[in-house]
Amino acid sequence: MTADIDFAGQAAIVTGAGSGIGRATALLLADRGARVLVNDCGSDGRAGAVSREITARGGKAVANTAAIGSHATARAVAAAALNAFGRIDILVNNAGIARPGPFGAIGDDDLDRVMAVNLTGPFALMRAVWPAMAARGYGRIVNISSSAAMGSGISGPYAVSKAGLIGLTKDAGIAGRPLGILVNAVMPQAYTPILDNHPNAAFRDWMRDRFPPEQVAVFIAFLVSRQMAESGEIYAAGGGRAARIAFVEASGYYHAALTPEAVERNFAAVSDLAGGRPAATQADHEAIQDRFFPGRPGRG
Repeated sequence: MTADIDFAGQAAIVTGAGSGIGRATALLLADRGARVLVNDCGSDGRAGAVSREITARGGKAVANTAAIGSHATARAVAAAALNAFGRIDILVNNAGIARPGPFGAIGDDDLDRVMAVNLTGPFALMRAVWPAMAARGYGRIVNISSSAAMGSGISGPYAVSKAGLIGLTKDAGIAGRPLGILVNAVMPQAYTPILDNHPNAAFRDWMRDRFPPEQVAVFIAFLVSRQMAESGEIYAAGGGRAARIAFVEASGYYHAALTPEAVERNFAAVSDLAGGRPAATQADHEAIQDRFFPGRPGRG
């Protein structure tokens, strides 16, 4: 029988923790022993409310109301956690905003703000906590991405920012492993405040009934635990289901003297994923290429 997962002695930063998945994650980590910096920039005092809720349940937490989205803010949040707890073991990059609408109608300010909060902010926070984690030889980071990264036609900058988190997760997942830092991402399915303004009331009710944020928090808790051993992976989680997501590369079509006309004639083979292979990293992609182009020299 495996030991229960706990976070005794550890310290965590959870952004966007005033509601939804962030709140559920902060509460669960605290219930299992972590000291939590509860970050939320909401003007309604949500960070403080969640912090007090943790304290009332016997846990330890500090509230932080910094608005995620800049390098200076990231350094300040990391410093606040170190000042409060003396260490940082866990970072959950959950804070995010959305500005949906027709692609050609997205305003400059909306685009810049979404990219700042959803992508620059998490990147900056990872850089800010990285030295403390590397010094201890241990760290767990989870980035909250979204299936919107695969495209919906109405998500614009949100889709791009969440797709950027996939690349960030994969690259940092490789870079961090030798340092004891594991980085993974989750595409959650959960009812969160972002859905409050969804125009379809039936869809809102369906999501609220079947996909509580607590069920995503459970999976996040495993990813940031000592028991987690994988890095640079993307997972779907919600409603009690969890699954790995990966790129798949087709065998494709090859001819040394390729022409546009040959591409046209063989485009079905280019596109056929039957017999395709997962490509979790750049090295996996190169290994597939090497079947056609052997003898690749080393990068060193």
